[in-house]
Amino acid sequence: MTALARFDRYLPATLAPADLPAARHLTLLAAITAASLPALLLMYHWLGFDAAAVAVLCGGAVMGCAPLLLRAGASLAFALNIFLASLFVLKIWLATHLGGLNAATTAWFVLCPLVAALVGGTRAALVWSALVFKAYFVLFLWSRFVAPFVSYPVTAPDVLAFGGQLGLLVLVTVIALCFSANINNAAPPT
Repeated sequence: MTALARFDRYLPATLAPADLPAARHLTLLAAITAASLPALLLMYHWLGFDAAAVAVLCGGAVMGCAPLLLRAGASLAFALNIFLASLFVLKIWLATHLGGLNAATTAWFVLCPLVAALVGGTRAALVWSALVFKAYFVLFLWSRFVAPFVSYPVTAPDVLAFGGQLGLLVLVTVIALCFSANINNAAPPT
């Protein structure tokens, strides 16, 4: 039994066997989101940005519901898109409140196409890449030609940058390990 098979109890028994690895990955990412919420809430509170803590709580709650949607009979594609849409809207909100493209959290947009590729495949990854590109483009145009984004004055921007980059590193590593597990499980025995 693989480590990811532990998430099977949260998944519907009617799930197609071909969708099982992707559903396990989505459940893992939802669990990581739920586990990291308290630390993120405390960080934003200590930085004096309680509105961001509330935004993260709301976005994280929706992302954490992805496995519940599967359990309730929703398709894997629907649950994935709910998870990613919540992440996407949260990143847009943070970008607009923390300085636009200069925000410490803007790099997190990369998770949308990465998670889409892991769970939904190439087509989903390309769609989410296009959406992220459009978001970057709009953020750029807005700050360039309409009005610059004013960053909320967090009490310790270096702590926000450190926490953001460290969290992104952890999540990208987990996603890379999931990709590696998929490759190793699909390889024919030698």
